[in-house]
Order: sequence, then structure tokens, then C-alpha cells
Amino acid sequence: MLGGGSNEDVPPESTSDDDVDHERQQKRSVTLYKVSDEKNGTVHIEEIAKKPLMQEMLKTEDCFILDTGAAGFFVWIGRGSTKAEKAAAYGSAPTMEDAEPAVFKQYFSRWVDDDAQVGLGRIYSREQIAESVPVSVHLESRPPKQRRHLVQKSFGCALGFMPDDGSGQVEIFRIENFEPVLVPKETYGMFFGGDSYLLKYTYQKFNRDHYVIYFWQGNQSSQDERAAAALHAVKMDDGLCGRAVQVRVVQGREPRHFLTLFKGKMIVFMGGHASGFKNIHDHDTYDVDGTRLFHVCGTSEVDTRAVQVPEETKSLNDDDVFVLETPKQTFIWYGKECCDEERAMADNVASLVSPGRSPVKINQGGEPAEFWSALSGDPSEVQQVTEPTAPPLEKKLIHCFENVAGEFIVEEVEGFEQDDLNEDDVMIVDTGDEVYCWIGKDASRQEKEKTFQYATKYVKSDMTIREDTTVIRVPEAREPPSFKALFPSWDDNMFEVTSDGSARGPLPRACKRQEGKMG
Repeated sequence: MLGGGSNEDVPPESTSDDDVDHERQQKRSVTLYKVSDEKNGTVHIEEIAKKPLMQEMLKTEDCFILDTGAAGFFVWIGRGSTKAEKAAAYGSAPTMEDAEPAVFKQYFSRWVDDDAQVGLGRIYSREQIAESVPVSVHLESRPPKQRRHLVQKSFGCALGFMPDDGSGQVEIFRIENFEPVLVPKETYGMFFGGDSYLLKYTYQKFNRDHYVIYFWQGNQSSQDERAAAALHAVKMDDGLCGRAVQVRVVQGREPRHFLTLFKGKMIVFMGGHASGFKNIHDHDTYDVDGTRLFHVCGTSEVDTRAVQVPEETKSLNDDDVFVLETPKQTFIWYGKECCDEERAMADNVASLVSPGRSPVKINQGGEPAEFWSALSGDPSEVQQVTEPTAPPLEKKLIHCFENVAGEFIVEEVEGFEQDDLNEDDVMIVDTGDEVYCWIGKDASRQEKEKTFQYATKYVKSDMTIREDTTVIRVPEAREPPSFKALFPSWDDNMFEVTSDGSARGPLPRACKRQEGKMG
């Protein structure tokens, strides 16, 4: 009946197409089509773009069809589209312009709602934003676009993760020869982009010690060094009986809470410490000719930081403030679009990176010749910054695991609640701005060790384009308030805690819709 063949021609399971793999591939092939009658009065459907998609591709005078592969189709109806276009596009429940659901927006790399309080991918309420906004910053007096822009570029990432006000005890270790070495306190806040670091943060709540372990990965640090930082974060947590919250931090994507630990005195230098391995900048030196350029970010004495950038005109942008140190003078350069808060904080940064000098303050367009002569490139190369945006995403609970064939499987739990957290597994709660990895008390050692690998694979498999998302590892019964707030209702008694602070497991009523959902 098959027209020939034999048993020997049937490939083994390991080399045959995998259904789950096929579905994941289908999900990744997202295509946008335009439905238009502008050509000869007849309706045409044409492909516009594939992933990544931008909000500005949707034109109000047309209709569009979004094919998400295995997840189905969306029909977007522009306000100015014609009856013929609407009739041709209809075929499933329509999505009207200015009324798009979050599940539609998540397929776009850029999406802005004028009235939204948005972090980098997550909608935050005014109350949540207010909790982490310095008193000196008056967001409500600004128009929505300006307010959102300031939050996104200067406040740091993972705005929802604020376990305390940053007034606890900090210990910092730099990875040298793949081992953690304690950093002198007088250098706290100074990081090298060619290195990776461990930070142990201890704070008190309800008369009990709580811990956060950050491992910071410099953009120019080696892969082996980054892996060593992650490994020692696990070892440090083991020494605390698994009670710490672990957070992976990538240079340039520091969580707001991380920034508060340094009280406006954080500086990231180019280069790295000589640690016995081949590195792009295998030395301690971050200045070879007496000229350095620093990009100033921040809005207050709490979150201000300076990042050393190449001494080139194209490193400047019109939306920010920069400090330029030359052998003879120090300049503070104000981009024409920078805000008052950044101007005010620039003095603090200048005193840190170029102490003992009175800086010359200049506005964009009024630079002296010696300013440009210290930089390579032409003044026309100053960058114009577009608004950093990301689609507001709905929170999701994800079950990640590897099957017996070693394939990575992602399963979403719809309409999740606290009792969907399976004590035998690692579960991911994705807020859009941060990814929480919840570790059940009975999860295997292998699952615990692969937590950050699972998170990285999950983010890469997701529709939206997000690089270097903050990943927060949360042990059962040690959930921070920001994690609990993601659930419709949270019962602290569901996960009992023993006298030494470890989880004893959920009460019997927690077990379990999950088994029915996941099999």
C-alpha cells in the first residue's frame, strides 16, 4: 500500500521529525500581511515582514493579517480601512486599532501605548512605579511619552523586584582565575566590563536574615568566567542552605534594586583584571592616553551610574549626558534632549571619574574645538536616540523540562494560580521585564543546576525579542513580595517553613491541578 520499502528504511526515532520541535518552529515563523485595495480598486494581500515586527508597520488606512504559525491568525482593522479591506480581512475575531490585546502586542518588538506605565516589556501600575521612584523625580507632571521614556532609559530594569531599599550589607567578589576574590570596600561600585562579579546582599525583614546573590557579567568577560560566576553563586547559596534569591545581571541591564546598592557611585570601566585567561582586555588599565569618556545614566543619587565608552563622537547621543576627561580638562556635555535630573546628577559623576577638577559645562551645539579634538570622528556622528520600547506582555507561568531524548520542552499553564507551582519542578514566571525561576523543594539536583540554562532557552524560544533579560532564581518558601504579587491570591501558609528557614513543602490542598494539566 505504501509503494515499496522495508523495515530497514524506517529511520530511528532520534532522527525523525519531532512534533514538539515542529510546533516550536511553526511558532517562530511569524508573518505580517497587508490587506489593501489601493491597487486598481481591487483588494490585494501581500506579505510585509517576518519577525521582528514593529508597531509602525501597522497603517491606519489598511487592514493586516498576522500569521503566528501554530498559534493561529489575528486580523487587525485600521480605523481608516475601507469596507472592501475589512471584508477581505475578516475570517477570525478582529483586533481593532487602539484596542489590541496583550496577546497580539507580544508578537511585536516595539509597541507603545501612550497612556501606559511601561517598563522594559511589562505594564506597571502607577502604584508600582511610585514605590521605586525617588522623591525628587516628579513623573506625574510629565506627559505620558516623556514619563515612559525616562523610566525605561534611566530607572534600571526589573522595576518590580525591590526586596528592600538597598540599605543592607553588601559583599563583592571578583572572579579571578575562576575563583571569587573579595574586593576591597573602597572600590565597591567600580566594575570592569572584562570581568564577572558576585555580590552577596544581606538584609533584615521580620527579624530574619534574607539574602540576594547577584552575579554580574561584564559584556567583555569570557564565557568561562561568566560560567564560573554562575557556578559560585550556586555554591554560595548552598552555604546559606539554599535560602538566597539568585539574580543574573548582564552589564547594561542592571535591576533597579542592584543600582540602589551603590547610592549613585557605580562606575563601569572598560577593560578587565588579569585573571590568568585570554581576555579582550587582559589588564587592569582602562586608560592609556589620559582621555576617557563616560556615559551618565540615572535620575537621582540612588540610581546614577557612569559607563565608560569609546572616545569617539559616535558614542555621544543627544538624549543623554557625558563626561569627557582629557589630560588638561574635564567637560560635562549635555545632549539637547537630556532631562533636568540627568543634568543635576552629572556633577556627582564628574567628581567620581575625574576628582579634583572643576568641569567645563557645555551644551550640545556649543562645544569648543578642544572638545572635538579629544574625540575621533566628526560632530555629525552624534547619535539621535529613538525611544526604547518593548511590547507590554501578559504574565505567564511556564513549565520547562527536558524529555528523555534531551529535547527542551516549553509548556504554558493557562490562568495560573499558586497551586500550579509544582514542588517537583522548576517553574518559570515571565513578567516581560524579568523572568522568575521558581525552584520546588523536590526538584532534582540537575534541574536546580540547569535553572538559568532553562531560562535562557525559554527566552530564546519566546516570540518577543528580548536580550539579556533579568533572571531571578527563587527557592520555594522564600518568594519575594514582587513574585507573590504576580498571583491572583497568595497564601504564605501554603509553603511551610522549618525552623532553619528551609521549605517543608505545600500543605495537602496544594496537590494538585498541575498533575492533570501536565500529565
